[in-house]
Amino acid sequence: MMSTLRSSFSARQVRCFSAILEKTCVLNPPEHHTIEDNWSMAKPYESIPGPSAFNMIRSFMPGGRFSSLQFSEVSRALSAEYGPIFKIKGAFGRKDVIVVVDPKDFETVFRTEGSFPRRNGFECLTYYRKHYRKNLYAASLGLMSEQGQGWYDLRHQVNGVMMKPQSARRYISVIDEVSSDFVKKLHDLRDLNLETPGNFFFHLNIWALESIAHITMNMRLGLLNETNRDKNIDQLMANTKTFLQLLNELDIRPSVWKLYSTRKFKQFVQVNDEIHDVLEKLVEKGLKNLKENTDKRAKSSQEKCVLERLSEINRDVAIIMAFDSLLGGVDTTSSAVFNLLYNLATNQAKQDILREELLKILPEKDTPLTKENMSNMPYLRACVKEALRVTPVTIGNIRSTGRNIVLQGYQIPKETDILMHTQVVHLDEKYYSDSKSFHPERWLRSEDKRENYNPFTFLPFGFGSRICVGRRFAELEIECLVARMVRKYHLEWNHPPPKIRFMAINMPHGDLKLRLRETLA
Repeated sequence: MMSTLRSSFSARQVRCFSAILEKTCVLNPPEHHTIEDNWSMAKPYESIPGPSAFNMIRSFMPGGRFSSLQFSEVSRALSAEYGPIFKIKGAFGRKDVIVVVDPKDFETVFRTEGSFPRRNGFECLTYYRKHYRKNLYAASLGLMSEQGQGWYDLRHQVNGVMMKPQSARRYISVIDEVSSDFVKKLHDLRDLNLETPGNFFFHLNIWALESIAHITMNMRLGLLNETNRDKNIDQLMANTKTFLQLLNELDIRPSVWKLYSTRKFKQFVQVNDEIHDVLEKLVEKGLKNLKENTDKRAKSSQEKCVLERLSEINRDVAIIMAFDSLLGGVDTTSSAVFNLLYNLATNQAKQDILREELLKILPEKDTPLTKENMSNMPYLRACVKEALRVTPVTIGNIRSTGRNIVLQGYQIPKETDILMHTQVVHLDEKYYSDSKSFHPERWLRSEDKRENYNPFTFLPFGFGSRICVGRRFAELEIECLVARMVRKYHLEWNHPPPKIRFMAINMPHGDLKLRLRETLA
């Protein structure tokens, strides 16, 4: 397969690209003899450069050179010191992690990962599910923690419900309903300067949870109603932040939780217990609502929700996927939406182009979003992609190698954990010209543009059979809300750039005040 492709894709080509590339990788794997020849000539694994385990631990301790840095900053510093590949040695029961920042290496890892791609990384979550909630996760540990045949069987069951583009498009009216209600709510939340409250990100969390619940369980939770909202939901939002922060501290930074139960691990267990208590009640409510309305829904044209469709395949799987959707789809989608709104607010010319596109398909502010009009939003989709590049939610992808391979001239044995740090690549001028600028046009088809584009430089949802299972729904949620926001408001940002905190994902932090000035048309 060619290692580079034209950057000028049509909208349909962009949507289909990952699927095409995946098939190509399966049909044209690297030749066995080529890998063996390269292996015999490569430098030994032990010679991969990198800091010692002691130096890494010391660097993360209070006062150490990495103690106050975000993970992307740590990776940049180590890459500058050691080059495009380096080893973070395992300690306290952990395996080594090899970090690479070359898209050619990303391609090699993905093309050799095998039928059961292994993604390690959140071991404390896996331990919690195996030992503290084994009754709930008896059927499966969920897509985040399951591996091997168990992962494959679960993924096979949910793909038809969650991964097909037509499956997600069924929920456009559902997602648009929540987004429209949220935009109306923002109107009243603005202060005298027409700015959102400083806790705007919390409100985005509420919107995301309401959307996911409506998609998965066909049920409005009423979270956008400030007066009647269950106070447990506010605590749930706080707990998910703590959950992500502890994932970072226990599984990414040095930690001895595998050797003995540390204070932070005990906190992790407590936070997970509290999250599960709230989510169990929501899922129970969803199942009850599903049972009560089955006959009513059958007599109408209402689409089956994700929970119902999965329940018809396997009830236990349906419950686990509802849990993971409610837990994993809030902060990620909220961060992606905020980043896009911020980039549009600080690039008024791009925002104006997007508004012109929206005016054609949404002549009135309350014109419904439909399958038909959402199929003609190339600039909106280009804006989504560009925001995910300039301000990514994830730092990259991690996989365990499916066989012996060679990266940067070094032997990498089978089952070695590889972190493919795409965030570094996103801002590298070698791959993206004017890389720090928000330039959605780079993703559009243009007759006079012939830039080379390596598809492995941009993988915001992962790649291959282990790509994010909620990708289709997340993209629709982002597109619907941003379309509603830009159609109704001129977005402005009158403050210093928002701070970003790495908490297993990149998340905006602090006061986030977006000025919303109503459009005239």
